[in-house]
Amino acid sequence: MESAEGEQWGTAMDEELARLREMVTWELTKDMLEGRMPIGNRWVFMKKKDKHGNTIQYKAQLVAQGFSQKPGTDYSNNSMFVPVMRFESLCTAFGMAAINGWDMRQMDINTAYLNGYLEEEIYMLQPSGFDDRTGRICRLRQSLYGLKQAGNVWNKAWNKAMEELGYKKLKSDYCCFVWRKGEDFSILLVWVDDLINFSNDTDRVEQKLKTKFEINVIREPSILLGMKIDHDEEKKIISLSQTHYIDSLLERFGLMNANMVSTPMDPNVNLDEEEDEGRDTDERGPETYATAIGLLMYAALATRPDIAYAVQQLAQFTKNPWLKHWTAVKRVFRYLKGTRTHTLMYGGSDQSWTTELTFFCDADWASNADRKSTSGYVILFAGEAIAWSAKKQSTIALSMAKAEYIVATHKESQEFLTCAQHSSAVP
Repeated sequence: MESAEGEQWGTAMDEELARLREMVTWELTKDMLEGRMPIGNRWVFMKKKDKHGNTIQYKAQLVAQGFSQKPGTDYSNNSMFVPVMRFESLCTAFGMAAINGWDMRQMDINTAYLNGYLEEEIYMLQPSGFDDRTGRICRLRQSLYGLKQAGNVWNKAWNKAMEELGYKKLKSDYCCFVWRKGEDFSILLVWVDDLINFSNDTDRVEQKLKTKFEINVIREPSILLGMKIDHDEEKKIISLSQTHYIDSLLERFGLMNANMVSTPMDPNVNLDEEEDEGRDTDERGPETYATAIGLLMYAALATRPDIAYAVQQLAQFTKNPWLKHWTAVKRVFRYLKGTRTHTLMYGGSDQSWTTELTFFCDADWASNADRKSTSGYVILFAGEAIAWSAKKQSTIALSMAKAEYIVATHKESQEFLTCAQHSSAVP
């Protein structure tokens, strides 16, 4: 609040409190059940940016300190799960939108978690900085960001609304919803409170959703989950990239000026072989190594199948990384620097692509120190990869043929094929 942007943050806090009061998120009371203690809260500030990295919105959220909730009293263990859409579903939908010319609309739901009603009785201190000094506390009626069960409660409210609006949820992706009536159709993909709609009548879909929730329509998506989305309607091309995300990683790890390499891994380095000089002598410990792997893994899952194998291999040494593992991680960053503008490109007016799903798989037999094989597969649609994986097999294959059979019957790939086939049923 003391920064040069204090006025903008103050306005954002006032807007957040106004929404909380409008939705009657809590009621002030001095009565509290015996043996209960109110949980605390804090403000979280965020900036929403456009595809060029410019700030377009200042957002403040009041977040409950759910870490002080008592299990069995304030929440149950089976109320903490909440699904999010699969990246494979998102890539498939982009491919279908590119070749069919579908309209796309990105939306988010204002104060999404506040739309769910709590079953438990939870008490919270008055918002930090806005205490009326009466000694009263907040008895929560609706869910609030930060609560252990907040995501689960919101997911239940969303599923109920989708059912009332006539949407069907895919069994292979609980966050992919399909609606169809005659020639009209809509595919909704959900990531917590971020929505993306693929439809031939987006205005009708928006009006239907506004009967249930307060919706912000961002029009055609440009930035989604850290991915930049470019749509060339004339050439029927949709491209996904993570250039800004990769730049932020290079800056975070001080590798903006590192030399570029042409491959993500050095085939001459044996990562499993121990070295005489002992463990990694770098001052950075396993925690920093794990952070780097996690950040790379997000890129590998979202838009960069070319680093999936490298990240999978390096992730096996998170607990006790050696110096050569750090060197290998830095090599992945150096590779990303040279390929930071690479994209996933779906469609194209030249129609050199096919609308059929094309499946490739392979196995690297007994390639790991424990003699387990590595499975790899990629599925192509609309001229580009929509699903991929590099994963160590759970059992030891006694021959190359058995390793190949295991990857061909990979559970995740089979689940995705079912998901894609269901989605492809929409015209």
